[in-house]
Amino acid sequence: MIKLLKKNIEIKNKIFFKSSLGDIQIFFVDKTIKIPKNIKINIQNQNIYFEGSLGKLSLAFTNNIYFFSKKKQLILIVNLQKNKKSILNLYNKLIKIKIKGVLQGFKLNLILKGIGFKAFIENNNLILKLGFSHNITIPIPNNIKIINQSNNLIFNSIDYIYLTQFVHYVRNFKKPEPYKGKGLLLKNEKILKKEGKKSKK
Repeated sequence: MIKLLKKNIEIKNKIFFKSSLGDIQIFFVDKTIKIPKNIKINIQNQNIYFEGSLGKLSLAFTNNIYFFSKKKQLILIVNLQKNKKSILNLYNKLIKIKIKGVLQGFKLNLILKGIGFKAFIENNNLILKLGFSHNITIPIPNNIKIINQSNNLIFNSIDYIYLTQFVHYVRNFKKPEPYKGKGLLLKNEKILKKEGKKSKK
């Protein structure tokens, strides 16, 4: 029987096959990521599945990247010569985002700033009144929840990337204009205001 394990002997960060014939080195470990105890990890068909108290998320990876799970650790190997450091940093950030998502979730605020601007939630649709001749109706995805608190929309989801894409999609219906700052603003967003045209005396 052959087992996969990591050993810290003469040269660190190597993976070995252990068998009755001895330890056979196969490749270097590029990064080891610790996984919290309350997270379940499953690797299948070029996907890593993260399961926590709030739900389940997946992360896809290409054929040149290898993941192994052992004792609440993810072992990452990148079989590329170029951009290895940037790839390691990218996957490290993505994995942390997935872990935080299934444990805590994410939220983003969108503020309606403008006279007469209103938002309603009806039949799983977000309805916006933004000063146009018609209302804007946006279907709410299943993995996003929205709370409307006096023109402050709070978007909640465990999937950070999908959440940010959806919030920016909604925001694009009325981006803040540069003179009075009216529009849909992210929380703590600063608008560089322009001076209006001065009338000639």
